[in-house]
Amino acid sequence: MDNLEHYKLIYVDPNVASNIAKSDDGEKLVQKYLTTFPPNEDNLLCFSTYTLYEMQKSSRYYERFKQVFSLFPCAIVISYFPLAEKEFDKLTNKITSVTPLLFAPVGLIIDGKKLNPDSLEQLLSRPEVIDGFNAIEFHVNNYLDEFNDLLDHKYFKNLKGNMKGKAHVFAKKFLKYELVNRFHFDDGRDVDFLQVKHLKSLELFAYSVFYKLFSDSSKKRSFNDVVDVLIMTTIPYVHTFISEANSIDVLTKIKRTTNLIKSQQLLTYKEFMNISMDSGVLD
Repeated sequence: MDNLEHYKLIYVDPNVASNIAKSDDGEKLVQKYLTTFPPNEDNLLCFSTYTLYEMQKSSRYYERFKQVFSLFPCAIVISYFPLAEKEFDKLTNKITSVTPLLFAPVGLIIDGKKLNPDSLEQLLSRPEVIDGFNAIEFHVNNYLDEFNDLLDHKYFKNLKGNMKGKAHVFAKKFLKYELVNRFHFDDGRDVDFLQVKHLKSLELFAYSVFYKLFSDSSKKRSFNDVVDVLIMTTIPYVHTFISEANSIDVLTKIKRTTNLIKSQQLLTYKEFMNISMDSGVLD
C-alpha cells in the first residue's frame, strides 16, 4: 500500500460496527463519527477482518455496513497471527515497515490503482480474505481449546492458583509458548526479549490473554473472548480504539503497566457517544 503512513487509524471493534449497521440511528452514528474524526484531517476508520466476517453473515446488515464503508475513507486491518508474521519480516529486514492495513478503498491507492467506493465486493473475493474467513472458526476454537489447558503446559504449571500480580510473569512465559508453538522456535533456545519487544502484536496478545482470560480464575472462557483478544493485537498500530467496556478495561490495565500502547486513545462505545458533537477530533 502507498501513502498510508500519515493516516490516523480509528479502529472499531465488531460490536461498534454492528451498532452502526443495525441501529435505526445508523445515519446519526455516522454523522457522530464524521464530526469527531473528520476524514479531511487524515482520520481513517478501520474494521478488523473479524468484523467483516460477522457482517457478511447477514445480508440485511451487510448492506448497511457497505453503505457506511462507502461513505468515507475506511480500511480493513489484520490482527495476530498474520500481523506478527509481518513484524518478524521487519525484524529480519525483509520489509522496512509494518502496517496492519489489508485493504483501503475510497480515495486511497493500492498496488498503484485507485479503488472505487463499491470495492468492498472486490475485497470479499480476495484469496487472503476467503482463506481468512474459512480459518476464523477453526483457529479461534483451537485457541480456545489451548487456553482451557494452558496452565497444564510445562511453562505455566507454577502459575496455577492465585494469578494476582502475575501479568508480567505470565506474559514472558506466554511469549515463549507462542514462539515455540506458532513460530517453530527451538524449545531450548533462549528468547531475546529485547528483540521480542519489536513484536508488538505478540506482546499485546500475551498481556490481553492474561487480563481477559486468566486474571480471574472463576471466569469461563468463550469463543468471543478469544476473538476479542485477537482483535486487540492490532492496537499498537492505531491511533484510537473504540470497543466495549470490558475490552477497554483490559487495555487500560495493559496501558498502565507496559509501554505497548502509551499513545493510543481508548474509548468505550458509551464514551464515544457522549463526546460533544461540537468538540471535533480528540487529541
